[in-house]
Amino acid sequence: MALPDFIVIGAGRCGTTSLHHCLKQHPDIFLCPHKSPNYFVSHEKQPSRENARVRAMARQWVSDRSAYEKLFAGARGGQVRGEVSPVYLQAAGAPAAIHEACPEARMIAVLRDPIDRAYAHYLGRRRDGLEPRADFREVVATELSAPLPDDVAFGSYLGCGRYHHFLRGYYERFPHERIRVFLFDDLRRDLPGLMKQIYEFLNVDAGFAPDTAYRHNETGMIENPLARFVWTRTAPIRTLLRPLWPEFVRDAVHPLRAVTLVKPALDPAIRAELIDVFREDVNQLQNLIDRDLSHWLQDTPVAR
Repeated sequence: MALPDFIVIGAGRCGTTSLHHCLKQHPDIFLCPHKSPNYFVSHEKQPSRENARVRAMARQWVSDRSAYEKLFAGARGGQVRGEVSPVYLQAAGAPAAIHEACPEARMIAVLRDPIDRAYAHYLGRRRDGLEPRADFREVVATELSAPLPDDVAFGSYLGCGRYHHFLRGYYERFPHERIRVFLFDDLRRDLPGLMKQIYEFLNVDAGFAPDTAYRHNETGMIENPLARFVWTRTAPIRTLLRPLWPEFVRDAVHPLRAVTLVKPALDPAIRAELIDVFREDVNQLQNLIDRDLSHWLQDTPVAR
């Protein structure tokens, strides 16, 4: 039975694509060839807030146990098997599902200031033609008009940032020494150093130096209007074709490599409003992972 020895559980827009790229380079690691198979949450119902395009993408999730196991069948003897699915930190049922199938697995998470993460998530979906609302204020107002989701946060920009709410299930089921949580600040400051820590955590050669030159899945809007129009309008076609292209081909010819991305600044008033929304979860999280996160609750974010 081929199942993962480790799982990168999230969070989305926190550098998991860069981690995937670095992990798959290590000769002692067999990484699932598809990022985000999402097997352990594939049974969850897609919330009504998700649009049709995103629902179409969710239909590509791996839901069959035998199909999931086949993703790891190519591992050589002695290799550590793993996968990366950021949505595992967006569903309260994911920890139990993972523990039932892989009770000995190790969990890796990378967390980012939840306000910055939500805004980056929004900009990414706007860039990719998956978010029709042109004003982030509208998104925030809509999500705050009702309680943030407790069970499944798919499609909720703010709900995905309640890290303690979704992470605590892993700490309740897995030995704490088999869970490692990093911050996005760590990744941005020293990705090679962070990978060395992860390799040590996975008990593989920590001296291996992955190629970290290219920043994957950078956040921002496409600066050129024509290129932006073409990219957003082709989202349905790209969604259909994505499974047909091998990952190494997608990486090599990805159109976003050839365009300039710009990131509009987040309105300080929105940040001030959201600090109170996330304050309790952040305070509980820093106790859970034993790291000072007070800089996430400042009006002007400071990287540490």
